[in-house]
Amino acid sequence: MARVVEIALMGIDLGALPREGFRVLIVEDNPHIVEMYSYVLKKLATGELAGKVPLEVHFAPDGFAALKLLQEVRFHLVMTDLYMPVMDGFALVERIRADRALRSIPVIAISAGGKEAQERALAVGANIYLRKPVKFVEVKETVKQILRIG
Repeated sequence: MARVVEIALMGIDLGALPREGFRVLIVEDNPHIVEMYSYVLKKLATGELAGKVPLEVHFAPDGFAALKLLQEVRFHLVMTDLYMPVMDGFALVERIRADRALRSIPVIAISAGGKEAQERALAVGANIYLRKPVKFVEVKETVKQILRIG
């Protein structure tokens, strides 16, 4: 089952930042990795976004649960593992890109897979591929770039 963590920040909209804040969906079946990504996003929320807009982080353990959430909530970014049970990240990205309402959502694929996984992820529509193990700063800077956070 998906769970939600909201990182609440006080403040108002500034310029191009969305008034409702950012919603990020992390699709990952490993709780330790979910914890690391959550920490990165929390640092971003308390750093560059502090006092400007809220950042909500939602979690799904597989692509099937992620699709259900994507149909219920508007997201600004999806960060997905590629190798998961039920529905893998490749199928998730394909379904996101095939859905008119979802296709504009940026997707970061993160995997320990090699060159073949990278090529396949980009071919099905991922915007960026990061190879595990990823560094804290790499995840943070990639999210900042995609969400256009100064």
